[in-house]
Amino acid sequence: MADLNGQESYEFDEFRLIPGEGLLLRKGEPVPLAPKAFETLLFLVRQRGHLVQKADLMDKVWGDAFVEENALSKCVWSIRNALGEDPKSAKFIQTVPKRGYRFVADVRVSADGGAITDMLSSSSATSSLSSSAPVERPARFRSVLIFTVAIALVLGLSAWAFREWLPIPGNRPVVKSLTVVPLENSSGDPAEDYFVEGITDSLTGDLARIEALKVIALPADLRLPSATRDPHEIGQSVGVDGVLTGSVSRSGDRVRISVQLVHAATSRTLWANTYEPDIRGVQSIGAEIAQTIAHEIRITITPKELERLGRPHGVNPEAYDQYLRGRYFLNRQNVKDQDTAIAALERAVDIDPTFTAAYGELSQAYTWKGFSFAPGEKDLAEKAFIATEKAKSSDPDLEGLYYLARGRLSWTTEEHFQHERAIADYKQALALTPSLDEARNQLALVYSHIGLLDDALREAREGVRINPRNNLLQLRIGQTLNSQGKYEEALAVLRGIPDETHPSVIGHQTAWALFNLGRVEEAEAKVEQLKLEHADKGGTFAAMQAVIAALRGQHAEAEEFIRQAIENGKGFGHFHHTAYTIGCAYALMNKKTEAIKWLETAAENGYPCYPNFEVDKNLDNLRRDPMFAAFMKKLRARWEHFKSWA
Repeated sequence: MADLNGQESYEFDEFRLIPGEGLLLRKGEPVPLAPKAFETLLFLVRQRGHLVQKADLMDKVWGDAFVEENALSKCVWSIRNALGEDPKSAKFIQTVPKRGYRFVADVRVSADGGAITDMLSSSSATSSLSSSAPVERPARFRSVLIFTVAIALVLGLSAWAFREWLPIPGNRPVVKSLTVVPLENSSGDPAEDYFVEGITDSLTGDLARIEALKVIALPADLRLPSATRDPHEIGQSVGVDGVLTGSVSRSGDRVRISVQLVHAATSRTLWANTYEPDIRGVQSIGAEIAQTIAHEIRITITPKELERLGRPHGVNPEAYDQYLRGRYFLNRQNVKDQDTAIAALERAVDIDPTFTAAYGELSQAYTWKGFSFAPGEKDLAEKAFIATEKAKSSDPDLEGLYYLARGRLSWTTEEHFQHERAIADYKQALALTPSLDEARNQLALVYSHIGLLDDALREAREGVRINPRNNLLQLRIGQTLNSQGKYEEALAVLRGIPDETHPSVIGHQTAWALFNLGRVEEAEAKVEQLKLEHADKGGTFAAMQAVIAALRGQHAEAEEFIRQAIENGKGFGHFHHTAYTIGCAYALMNKKTEAIKWLETAAENGYPCYPNFEVDKNLDNLRRDPMFAAFMKKLRARWEHFKSWA
């Protein structure tokens, strides 16, 4: 570790570095600098004019601690930020590519707090420092120093306080909103991405638990690791006060998590810290960081929020690791990743049979597989039921997971889409655990299918506020906007979702928005791409081709695509969307009886979405038909009843 002892101080430009006090001053005012950044700057200043190799600098500052080179780069970046230096100008710190750094500014050294040496330029730094004759410190500067130290003592500043960033009373930007940039995987191993994303999700979720702090989601084009984007640019794009960035590295049981909060408008670093928990401590690190940030930016945490953030986690570390892996792949909602998720979650509960959160996720994984990917596997429903029962817990934060899993069980083809029961369970889950973003996603899913579209958007957007990284919530928003006939808005949302997330459903919804915007060729190309990359599980791709052919007057082709859609869709939970699209195709072909039959099939099998039926122009050929009018009257009556459930 760098030596912070000694009475000397260093002056350069407008700055004064005082090792013994752990102080960096600018015109007599303290400049916040994290401990490792302070030690790095001090070592560079003491070696001014000389090239300091990266390895030597890391050894001097971190000693034997496990650290990646990326941590040094971040330290230098934060120093430059504190000094107001443009990296291209190298006014203070010069980067020597692939080798290290050199401090190049002129420095004056004072010894014993009383004398200042002659000016030492970087060109003369290689000469013997012992030959520099001391000169008397000006009395005015000595008075300023004494006054500064006195103020510091009055404020109770001490070396201990500099373990984290030094707050500047009366000069600290207000932060009421922030966004979390995905933490960087600084280990360099892509196989660790799930672990880093798990830490990011945990931290984001814990911050979102604090109601007084607004946590805003990043759009997809900005969801790049911290090291690749400028915090100022991100903050301006998203419209937040603060941007939280950082990195995670893991080697065996050793974990290093570095985070920093940057003021978006000024690019000023407000706070930074590095945590090195053991693998068991990782489970609660998000809550610890969230509490510290709230304290630093003067956000009030309610007693209830504090209690929840402070609850201990006692899960087996290996089981927790498998849980993170399972959640990572489960949220992608595609065939391959679904099986990977199930294997990881099954491993988690094998290791720790008391791991209720893992059972809750496993239940959903089984249910989703049967619903979207493998309806022929009849044992999935039983497995889901058993996992749901094992997800029961007396902990309110975990008890919500049980009701989430139970609600999902009741909203399937086998259970005849029990909308009211599912809604009741999801509401109970949220009553117990308001921060359970997936419960809001599932509640929004049911609302969007029964026509409570404004309620669906409310729940989905609140879920995004809680967990901006839940891409399925973004899908829910896009899907609901499509049902409202707001196709441009829907398309913008859907195109912002990562490609690996539920590609079949998102692709179908994207093609549907394009089709209804009159961009038929684009919709057709999208469907062709989907068919090349994914199996048409559920029949939605063929149904889209049918509606395109019907619009073009190609009735024979439309009928063939309808036959394919019916064949491909057998047993799948989302076949009601296929049925609705088939109904639209028949309506465009002016085959009213067939159209109404398929629309009734959609409504009776999970999609009684009256507002969508009402605004969809593809059904305009049916509006004056008495059978359709009777169907819509019945559907509207159900919708009016559904409103009492919201």
